[in-house]
Amino acid sequence: MAGAASAASVAGATLPFDREVINRYSLGGRPRSLSLRQGSDVWLGYDLEQAKAFKVWQAPAGKPGVLMAVFVARASGTMWFDDSSNDTWQLQRSGQTVSLAVRYLGCSQRETYFELAWELKHDTGVLKLRERIARAGAPAPDRVVRELRVESLAAGEALLPPPTMRQAWTLTARGKTSAPALVGADWHRFTLP
Repeated sequence: MAGAASAASVAGATLPFDREVINRYSLGGRPRSLSLRQGSDVWLGYDLEQAKAFKVWQAPAGKPGVLMAVFVARASGTMWFDDSSNDTWQLQRSGQTVSLAVRYLGCSQRETYFELAWELKHDTGVLKLRERIARAGAPAPDRVVRELRVESLAAGEALLPPPTMRQAWTLTARGKTSAPALVGADWHRFTLP
């Protein structure tokens, strides 16, 4: 009987996050994924094993943007970005690209933003990739805004986003639109026009 009481108390407990804002169910059948809401109706779906946003959509007016079943979530609304590839980040150095092994480090929910973190291992070291997603909606004319930062890049190295991200997202660093690569340790702003 003690086991049944424990299960009941866990079932009735309040979750440490609001499913209307962050949903940790697998999205669209991708294991180890989560969905984050930006503003009132924009959702970003993350593949945590590939360190990338693979879906961005707008919820239907007055309806939820994430539909849930048993431990599985489905995007509902108008799709703005959909990356079904298995492409991931690459390190560029000395004119070559180097593959990276990705390890998800976690998600933090702050008062004004979410922060995701990954470790990106290569043959001679480790990079740390951080992403911030403001909880408030993106300022016009942008529909979605993300900020990314990479730590431990050597001089002359660049972190290349997955190809689909490079094609669809606009990168701004130090106030200027630039090539689709992260260089230095500054925060880089990615927008989906």
